[in-house]
Amino acid sequence: MDVVYDIGEVQPGSTVTDVPAKIVPAGKGINVAKAIKTLGEEVRVVGVVHENNQAQFSQYLHGMGIVTHFISVPGTTRINVTLVETKVGQSTHINSAVAGIPSSVENEVMHYFESNVSSGDMCLLCGSIPRGMDTDAYKKLIKICKEKGAIVLLDTHGDALKMGVRAKPHMVKPNLEELEGFFNEKIQGVHHIALKGKRLEDMGVDYVFISLGSDGMIAIHENDCLLCSAPSVRALDTVGSGDAVVAGLTVGHKRQFSFSEMCRMAMACGASNAMHFGPGTITRDEVWQLMEEVRIKAI
Repeated sequence: MDVVYDIGEVQPGSTVTDVPAKIVPAGKGINVAKAIKTLGEEVRVVGVVHENNQAQFSQYLHGMGIVTHFISVPGTTRINVTLVETKVGQSTHINSAVAGIPSSVENEVMHYFESNVSSGDMCLLCGSIPRGMDTDAYKKLIKICKEKGAIVLLDTHGDALKMGVRAKPHMVKPNLEELEGFFNEKIQGVHHIALKGKRLEDMGVDYVFISLGSDGMIAIHENDCLLCSAPSVRALDTVGSGDAVVAGLTVGHKRQFSFSEMCRMAMACGASNAMHFGPGTITRDEVWQLMEEVRIKAI
């Protein structure tokens, strides 16, 4: 559950009352799904949810017309808190620890994908693998999805990313820190980042998207290597902007946009998300407008 407090400025040790707050079910998969639905595509959220919060998650997503399939586990969902300081233009994020889940859940997840994924589907594997599931869980899911004829995008980090890349997903979207973790070295400069992205492509990944935060994104596909700069906007809350980028890439690919137009939509989605409170919150009108302001340069 994401809790966002809108505070002018935090004074350490003080008590702040009557603070505007927004409490929403979240998580990378949900953030991505919200943005995809806003762009006008059908989407389904599949995931593991704690039983004490399952009704909240289901009602929230069903209210937006998003289909769900949740595997219920005992307990209560963790809470992430964001303090948005509007006066100083910064945000502080506090993420609680992640509880483990029963190991039997992994078999349920695999069975669902084996039974429900069809040729032509796009499967987005987003976020950390919960404790209790094997670190190669995404690798197994990628294999299942590809055998079914689905397109797979992987957005994770650490060992899950390293293991997942071995299964050759069609797309990956690491940020710079995750890329450095993958290669276990410091990566500096646009050309160095691009070279590492090409290494991922050489490993069998068709599309490589490396998010650079406010510096934009490096996108690699076949012979194209693009530096994509985000449009300048007044950012209110950047939480979930990377997830909105994933949504833009997904919708652009599904609609058979050119590679550069995929990137434009992705960057516009990330910028639109930053203009609103709440992860995965974008508007279609903003996205179409912001696409015209995305700058793309071949490198």
